[in-house]
Amino acid sequence: MPIPDLTLQQLRAVRTLAASGSFTKAAAAEHISQSVLSRRIKEVERLLRVRLFDRTTRQIDTTAAGQAFLLMTGAVLDDMDLRLSRFMSYVAAQSGTIAVAALPSLAAAVLPEMIRGFMLDHPEVEFEIIDGAADDVVERLAGGTAELGLTAHGDLQDNFCFEPLLQEQFYGVAHRSHPWSTQKSISWSDFKGETVLATRPGSSIRAITDAAFSEYSISVSERFNACSAATIRGLLRVEVGVAALPALEVQGFGLVDLVAVPVDSPGATRVIGAVYHRSQDLSPVAARFLDFMHATEIDLPQGVSRVQAGDTSDDDALGSSGCGSGNEVAIVSGREADRASSSSAITKGSSADANRPRRAAGCR
Repeated sequence: MPIPDLTLQQLRAVRTLAASGSFTKAAAAEHISQSVLSRRIKEVERLLRVRLFDRTTRQIDTTAAGQAFLLMTGAVLDDMDLRLSRFMSYVAAQSGTIAVAALPSLAAAVLPEMIRGFMLDHPEVEFEIIDGAADDVVERLAGGTAELGLTAHGDLQDNFCFEPLLQEQFYGVAHRSHPWSTQKSISWSDFKGETVLATRPGSSIRAITDAAFSEYSISVSERFNACSAATIRGLLRVEVGVAALPALEVQGFGLVDLVAVPVDSPGATRVIGAVYHRSQDLSPVAARFLDFMHATEIDLPQGVSRVQAGDTSDDDALGSSGCGSGNEVAIVSGREADRASSSSAITKGSSADANRPRRAAGCR
């Protein structure tokens, strides 16, 4: 016997009529006319080849077959209603999972406060946080295991969009006994002849420092490649070399026996922001979280500032690759690096309001 092809409207009509016992009440509950309701019930009975209701002039009674039908189809309707409710919550950006691949410094220093604020109004949203170097973030996005990336602006492929969020000041970091401890600021040239502790190739920090040293023809006597800032911190504390690191990396160091001096040279900044696929729409909840990151205020460490839409183009802030190209941005200081104070530890400050940056064609 073939299985009848019944619609959700027909199933709901049967359940509503059985619950109300009246065509008038059932039609009103379903927001349809009595004639439409009657046709739906008759069509269900025709397809099932069984009578579901006994009709009299005074009342509507559910037959034994009708009771069995309601018992079997009630769970289907309840499950469908639950799933549709969850889906509408997803569409409204009130639920879902956001997979975020982020630089470790961002994952530790910026993302937690962003997530805490977002979940105040979106308590059912779940986050999957994957931290890694810049190339790891891009790999996660390309492989589909992350929907949003939080990383530095660099040589992104054309199929990615970049929305700038923050800019970091670079610092020269060394043991407190190093001559830098007496200086208010340094330049890239001050790294000449030093033993430089560098992050591994493929990291956003390494790309910036390599470009700076190459541009200023700075040769270093020796280079230690480390996979993490924690390793660099350990080497610095035993007086093995110096390092050039952005503010968020320095934030986690706990500068008891180290010194961090602002690098006062062109290109001594790192712009970080959100990255996502150009050709794929963000899920509603990921798009809502990205809007939240642009709009919300959080306390930013010293040396970290907001990036917002402006009337002047900052070539240091954005390069020509990815969807960030063509954006006109201005750097809005949250708490600028204190160039008048030497050897200062990185402390917290307040960010300025950030407006949404303009985006290139093809991005949101």
